[in-house]
Amino acid sequence: MKKVWTVAIAAMLVLTACGQKGNVESNAGGAANTGAAENTNAGTEQKTLVLGTSADYAPYEFHKTVDGKDTIVGFDIEIAKEIAKDLNAKLEIKDMDFDGLLLSLNTGKVDFVISGMTPTEERAKAVDFSKIYYMADQGVLAKKGNEGNFNTLDDLKGKKIGVQKGSIQEGIAKEIEGAKLTSIAKIPELILELNSGRVDALILEKPVADQYVKAQDTVALTNVKIEQSADEAGSAIAIKKGNQELVDSINKTIDRLKESGEIDRFVVEANELVGK
Repeated sequence: MKKVWTVAIAAMLVLTACGQKGNVESNAGGAANTGAAENTNAGTEQKTLVLGTSADYAPYEFHKTVDGKDTIVGFDIEIAKEIAKDLNAKLEIKDMDFDGLLLSLNTGKVDFVISGMTPTEERAKAVDFSKIYYMADQGVLAKKGNEGNFNTLDDLKGKKIGVQKGSIQEGIAKEIEGAKLTSIAKIPELILELNSGRVDALILEKPVADQYVKAQDTVALTNVKIEQSADEAGSAIAIKKGNQELVDSINKTIDRLKESGEIDRFVVEANELVGK
């Protein structure tokens, strides 16, 4: 739901490097013929399943110090671990800029992408998507004390609006009359733009906006409501086109996690972890 991305731009960026932090986590488990990379460790038949994500989007995926070590956590990551477990695969996580994720998927650098991504029609031309695993609303942040200036979407007309580059929010902002967009890859940098007054407001997914309000007393949530249909507001998992076996396996995991209520639990625990 984050996120609208233009496939035409992707074609132009084939050789663009993505900022990969190389943060890796392992989870026991890999299935045959899923498209997962072979594990080169001697003495094991276990596969490695490589996840691409943009770990700047709490509570979906974010960096947290765990037992003294920088670790990528969040409810998307918990879902990825369950996918790897069901495939008997070892999970490897690659952290990169959001707008480079689908390029990395299509060039074989990652096996699947979980990053609060909306399965738009434009994206679906380039990749396959799983079922929707989570729905969320959009939120508009303003500098604290200015939130009362923004009550409807019309109040954003002609304003300087910050959005994550390549996101669904960027697409929303482009539809606002006279809006002057600042598109940046990392959300913490957008918060800096807001706090410095270089933008008037930010459009973020509401769970993400809520976390920044909790973490920083310099920003506040406005009353602006952004109406979206289900296919505009849902998050799904991206898989390289043609890998139907992996799509089917991921969908089975999603079904299991939804039926058991595990995804709801992951969301609650991720929100709690943000505040610790």
